[in-house]
Amino acid sequence: MNNFPTFHLYDYKDKKCNFHAHTTRCKHATGTEREYVENAIKAGFEVLGFSDHAPYLFEDGHVSHIRMLMEELDGYVRTIEELKSEYKNEIQIFTGLEMEYFPKLFDRTFAEIIKYPMDYLILGQHCFDDEVGFEYTGRKWEEESRLETYVERLTTAIDTGVFTYVAHPDIINYVGDADIYEKHMRRLAKYLKAHNMPIEINVNGYREQKQYPKKIFLEIGVQESCDFIIGVDAHRPEQMLDEENYQGCMRLAESIGGKVLWK
Repeated sequence: MNNFPTFHLYDYKDKKCNFHAHTTRCKHATGTEREYVENAIKAGFEVLGFSDHAPYLFEDGHVSHIRMLMEELDGYVRTIEELKSEYKNEIQIFTGLEMEYFPKLFDRTFAEIIKYPMDYLILGQHCFDDEVGFEYTGRKWEEESRLETYVERLTTAIDTGVFTYVAHPDIINYVGDADIYEKHMRRLAKYLKAHNMPIEINVNGYREQKQYPKKIFLEIGVQESCDFIIGVDAHRPEQMLDEENYQGCMRLAESIGGKVLWK
């Protein structure tokens, strides 16, 4: 599909990488792209991928307050492409987006996104079906149906073949029976392994002590022979320099016997 994605994560398994970083266009991040790049270099990253929240073509004129508008996509891509060239001797930069899978809206939105020189997409399912009403997957859910729907959304999205990996796959905040959680999330871990997708351990979630990274899910990942990556999920340039919490995620992986692809 138009040579997309343009690379595989395992191509960079011996380098220090971050493929999860945002920009001011999502309306809840700060700083310039250049600041992210320069701090990434200071922190010793050899590869940086920008993955701001993808625009979506919503129905009924809905305007998102947590993602860029479609008309901002051109400037986003152009800015990153210019930085790729300017910093090519210091760091490798990729242009990507973090995108939900909303079944009714996905195909037409993806068709617009792929018109631009995009290197990759990461799947970040913050809502179930669309953004209207914002049924946040990280809210506390007791219903098994919510957990099942979440996993179904992710596996169906993975089947499209356009996503490089899943951002914070353990964002779903199911607080019901532990055996039910294990059943559905093991299915997800098996799916990730079958599609050669490592599990992201999210630095932003670790720093803010959110419901993710969730050790129980990471342990399931180890049991299913999944590999792991560290995703900074930077919303401010200085977060690229947060070595303390980056290493905290590394130690979390090591404590359960998890293999992290990069440094």
